[in-house]
Amino acid sequence: MKREFEVTQETIDRYGVINGDRDIIHYDAEYAKQRGFRGTLAHGLMVQGYANVVAVDTYGTNWMERGEIEVKFVRPVFPGDTVTVDLDDSSGALTASNQDGPVMVAIATLRTA
Repeated sequence: MKREFEVTQETIDRYGVINGDRDIIHYDAEYAKQRGFRGTLAHGLMVQGYANVVAVDTYGTNWMERGEIEVKFVRPVFPGDTVTVDLDDSSGALTASNQDGPVMVAIATLRTA
């Protein structure tokens, strides 16, 4: 299963309100650029949320009841990026990528009991 997600500053801002993350690196582009990034950073857990959407699409409600995901963040995601999440339902291998390559790798599994 594969899906694409457009990342906008508005999405980053809204996610920050929901999770309470007020770190300036997510909201101030000039500050982020001074730190060597090309813009503000998307929240890692926001990107992981995209992976969960694809897992629900793949495994249905079983994911909500028995899903587990082990995640490694590889590189940042910025406003304007398109994040493509690809989940191989037979192995559970999941990759989230932007135009620069992988941003997150994971293994998604369903508990048997």
